Amino acid sequence: MQRPLGLGLRLRLMLTLAAVAVFPIAFVSYVIVRDEVRNVTRSIDFEVHDAALNAQARFSRLLDRRQLRAVTAASAPSLQGAIGRHDARSLERYARRNGLLIEVGGRTYGRRLEDAVPARAQLVSGGREIGSVVAELPLDAATLGEMSAGAAQGVRLTVVDVGGPTPPDTTQGTTLPLTRKVGIRAYLPAAMASHRKNAAYLRVVEAGLLALAALMLLTLVLTRPLLRAFRWTEEQASEARIDALTGLANRRALEEILAAEISRAQRFTHELAVVLLDLDRFKEINDSFGHAAGDAMLREVSRLLISLARQGDTVARWGGEEFVVVLPETDLAGAQQFAERLRRTIEAHAVGEMKTSASCGVATMLHEDSVDELVGAADQALYQAKSNGRNRTESAIRRPRPAVA
Repeated sequence: MQRPLGLGLRLRLMLTLAAVAVFPIAFVSYVIVRDEVRNVTRSIDFEVHDAALNAQARFSRLLDRRQLRAVTAASAPSLQGAIGRHDARSLERYARRNGLLIEVGGRTYGRRLEDAVPARAQLVSGGREIGSVVAELPLDAATLGEMSAGAAQGVRLTVVDVGGPTPPDTTQGTTLPLTRKVGIRAYLPAAMASHRKNAAYLRVVEAGLLALAALMLLTLVLTRPLLRAFRWTEEQASEARIDALTGLANRRALEEILAAEISRAQRFTHELAVVLLDLDRFKEINDSFGHAAGDAMLREVSRLLISLARQGDTVARWGGEEFVVVLPETDLAGAQQFAERLRRTIEAHAVGEMKTSASCGVATMLHEDSVDELVGAADQALYQAKSNGRNRTESAIRRPRPAVA
C-alpha cells in the first residue's frame, strides 16, 4: 500500500512547479504588457484622429453657414438701398448689427476680427461686381467648443499654423488643415496619455500577480484558461475593426475611413478613387483544395494588395473574396493603372498548386457622392468585368447628376 504524499512533499512539489513557471509567466506578462500599452497607444491615436476628422467636418459646416449668411445679406434690399444711396452711416450700422464686413467703393464697413476665417459673397449692381460681403468665422473658444462636440473624453483641440512647430504637450496628436494657413490639432495631453498607459500596465501587472498566486494553489490547472482569457481580451480589442482571417480593415472600418476620405475630398476638391476586386471562380478553389486552402489564398492576396498599395491608401476586405482599395488623390487613369497592376500580379502569383485571377471595378468620386454611391459605382464596373469574361478591369463612366432647382 502506497503512503499518501505528505504535506511537506506536496508543498515542495507545488513550489518547484511554481518556480519553473515563473520564467514563462514573466515572459508572457512582458509580452502582454507591451501589447497592452501598444493597444492603448493605438486607441489614443484613433481617438485623436477621429476627433480631428469630426472637427474638420464641423468646421466645414460652420463655414458653410457663414457663407450662406453672407450671400443672404448681399441680396438684402436694405443693404442694396444703402449702397445705392452711398449712405456710409447706414452701411456701417448694418455691418455692425449683423456682424459682417462690407467692402464697397474702396472702403470697409464693420469690425474685422483678428483670428477668423472669412466667408465671402459678391455684391453685384447693374450686372457688375461692386464689392463683397464677408461673414467671419472666429477661431475662438466657442467655435472650438462646437468643433469638439462628440470627441472622446479627454481629447482636446487647438488651432495651429499649418506647417508650423508642434505646440508643447501635444506630441501625441493629429493635425488636419482647415484652410491653407490654419489647421486643427486634436491631442491627448501627455499627462493623461501617460496615465492611461500606466493604468494599462498596472492592470496587466495585477493580473499577472493574481495568476501567479492562482498557480501556487492550482499549479498548471489554471495556466491554459488564464492564457486563453488574455488572448480573448486581445482579440476582442481588435476584432471590431480588423478582419480576423486576413488582418485587413473590415467592412465597418472601411465605411468609416471612406466616409472621412469623401468628406476630405469634397472639402479640398481632391480626386478620390475606389478599386473593388473580386477573385474569379473562387468557389472552385474551395471545392478542389478545401476551405483551408481557400483561406490561405485569401491571406496571400491580402499580402499582395498591401505590398502594392501606397502609403495613405486603405486596403480592406469587403466580404467573402471581395477586397476594396481606397486611393486618395488619384484620378481615373491612375486608378485603372493600379487596378491592372493588381490584376496582373494576382494572375501571375501561385499559392502551391493554386492559381486564380481577379476582376476589378474602378470608380472615381463625384462631388455629391456618398459611401454607398461610390462603392456602388465600383460594384457596377466589377459586374461589367465579370460579364465581359472575368480577369479584366472595367471602369465606371460617371457624369455629375444635374443640379436640383
